Amino acid sequence: MSLAQILRNAFQKFAGATPRVPSSSSGFLAPSNSWSVDLIRTKTRYHFPRPSEKKRIKKHGWWTRMATLAGRRTLQRRILKGRYVLSH
Repeated sequence: MSLAQILRNAFQKFAGATPRVPSSSSGFLAPSNSWSVDLIRTKTRYHFPRPSEKKRIKKHGWWTRMATLAGRRTLQRRILKGRYVLSH
């Protein structure tokens, strides 16, 4: 039996199976409190620190780009590409 036949048979077994969903009367899928779903979905998690605008401008700003040859090339590429914003 080839690998393709094994995979085909396995897929047919799973494709033919229907998931068992409990009836809505059991209350399994219905939340006990209508607010519980909203609180979970709108919970804000802060994984990263807030960005510093001073660091962003100092690293990617106009004067920094103009100070080096590579920065001027970056600005030239953005001009040729038609970017509205060339730097920060």
